[in-house]
Amino acid sequence: MIIKKLIIAEKPDVMKKFINALEPSAKSHKYAKYTYFYEGTQYIFASACGHLFQAKMPEEIDANNKQWKIEKLQLPDILPLKAISSSKAYFNCLKELVKRNDIDEIVVCTDPDREGQLIWALIAKNLKMSAPVTRVWIHEWTKAGLSKAFKDRKDNTYYKNLETAGLCRMQADYFIGMNGTRVNTKAFGGYKNVINEGRVQSPTRFLVAKLEKEIQNFKPEDYWTITLTTTSDDSEHLSLQSGRLSHKEASSLEAQLHSLPYTMHKEVNLKEVRCPMLYKTNDVNMEAINALGLSAEKTTNILQKLYQDYGLTTYPRTDIQQISVSSSKEVMKIVDSLDGIGLVDEIIDDIKENHRTFQKHLINFSAGEMPHEAITPTYDGEPSKIIGQLSSEEKAVYLMVVKRFLQGFYPPAKVEETKVSTDANGVKFSCTGKIIVEANWMKINGIPKDNILPHITDGKDYHYVNHKVEKKTTKPPARYTEASLLKAMENAGRFVEDKKAKSILKEVKGIGTEATRSDILKKLYKTGFLVKKGKVIYPTDKTMALVDILPNSPLTSPMMTAQLETKLSMVEKGKMSFKEFMGSVNEQVDELVNSAKDNSGKTIDSVAPIKSQSSQKSLDSIGICPFCGREMKENSKSYYCPGYKDGCNFSIWKEIAGKKISKTTVRTLLNKGQTSKLKGFTSRNGKKFDAVLHINKGTHKVEFKF
Repeated sequence: MIIKKLIIAEKPDVMKKFINALEPSAKSHKYAKYTYFYEGTQYIFASACGHLFQAKMPEEIDANNKQWKIEKLQLPDILPLKAISSSKAYFNCLKELVKRNDIDEIVVCTDPDREGQLIWALIAKNLKMSAPVTRVWIHEWTKAGLSKAFKDRKDNTYYKNLETAGLCRMQADYFIGMNGTRVNTKAFGGYKNVINEGRVQSPTRFLVAKLEKEIQNFKPEDYWTITLTTTSDDSEHLSLQSGRLSHKEASSLEAQLHSLPYTMHKEVNLKEVRCPMLYKTNDVNMEAINALGLSAEKTTNILQKLYQDYGLTTYPRTDIQQISVSSSKEVMKIVDSLDGIGLVDEIIDDIKENHRTFQKHLINFSAGEMPHEAITPTYDGEPSKIIGQLSSEEKAVYLMVVKRFLQGFYPPAKVEETKVSTDANGVKFSCTGKIIVEANWMKINGIPKDNILPHITDGKDYHYVNHKVEKKTTKPPARYTEASLLKAMENAGRFVEDKKAKSILKEVKGIGTEATRSDILKKLYKTGFLVKKGKVIYPTDKTMALVDILPNSPLTSPMMTAQLETKLSMVEKGKMSFKEFMGSVNEQVDELVNSAKDNSGKTIDSVAPIKSQSSQKSLDSIGICPFCGREMKENSKSYYCPGYKDGCNFSIWKEIAGKKISKTTVRTLLNKGQTSKLKGFTSRNGKKFDAVLHINKGTHKVEFKF
């Protein structure tokens, strides 16, 4: 009997990378539909499909949890698991393979991070294994890197603390999310008005609500600016701008401008600007939103497809912006693979003809572990054969990744920055200009338009030509777009005052991860807490009301994540036990339950987009059904909810008691639950009367209120 090693990867595509690195001749064996393992002379290769197990639902754990209450759920210290039905074949395959007598070692190759360790831990809890288990920690995803990682594998017990931290994170999210959702729904929501809570989604919607309050409370102020035009050493004139002035300051200065001398002070700095770091997931999402108009969800799906289906790019869910030393030795293979595909041929020719090398700041020379590398093109993806299969959006995102990578072959751009300033009776006027002296990497995406100033001699006096006074008004902060909200989630430390919490949130890169932030936004739209109109994100009244009712709930602040990550770090280092960690989680759960109890009795209406004078024009929808959260539709006779197939029959007639109901009135009714007093209704007896229309939440109908 030939003894073999069983290699278990996290996903089928990673399994194939190990096959390519260790035993390319291994043959495939079909276990079930879509489920395969591979066997060679030395190794058997199998995989999970991400998570194969999840915690049971509260009502499956204890019958007392079936009824939703403003009480803490009855949950054991360690949550019982159940198999994910869609992935059972993967587990059953593993269960059969570990029984084989010809296996002397099980080699775990899940992703090199806390989540990867958790995925294996949950699988292992449900397997009966006799062979020893080792763990591969992947530093580099090249063939050579995977081979080295396999060679350097360690006993899986070495990662026991990481496994415990993964289990702690899973249980914390479950305890907080399940308790928070049920308690707050029972306290403030109700049937078809679920108040979904979660460690990441709750503080995310709080960020949007907090900004909305700032906009609502914003008081515009008038100010004045002066544009001063003077002579220069050229025939062209020079324009300089003042700062903010009061009306009195502007009027006083304006009368003197024509008679003052203007001594110019000139500062010129030559700067070297390095090319940007390679892409991490959040960067691709933000740029695709801003440059291509794609949603975060769409971009995430495209990145996954480019990686998994086409093999054109590296792992798409990463917060790393560099590549490893080993990968840097393969960069010319990527350049060669891009040659002739018709997207960047001139750039490829330039790199090769000038023997350009990859910039060092894009390479990680440290000995630290890199669970993933930056998103780059692959050298074995065969883009010349696949490029024709891509949709226009897929090609656009792929080109973004390609260009960001190719910028790395060019030296820093040289930029000359010039600042000119002068003084007029104590008021400073200034202007800046920029000249791209050597574009270098900037050529890849187009050289920025230069703002070239006319020639000025430092210390020389120049004459007045004319001026312009403008009255301006301060503007409220801009609402979030998906790009700016993703950035806010990544930089959540800005929204807490505690210095230690700021530091922790910066270290863990905010709330959520590169892999989950897009899904969090999708969930917040789906559950009626946020609504997107065009590119702008608005909180719904449901969100605003919840924040008002629970201003001090632990769920409203990124602080919860900071505290959780601090303790998870202690668990990973062996300085905190599982029991101690869960004790602190239970304290947080007690706090959110008590917060709900203290404020219960206040009702949060179902979904309705927030409306204000500044946002009304941009919100062109009719509104949201107050009972099921669907977007209301319109036909010739009514405004109706399209959820009638699921039992929601809510509608508003376009004519009620002889009075035509305008779309504006309908929006008010959906937004506030009732209108102001309306005139012009006619009774069955032909008498005119005035009344308020309101939505009766008991009958689900629009009724009169006198």
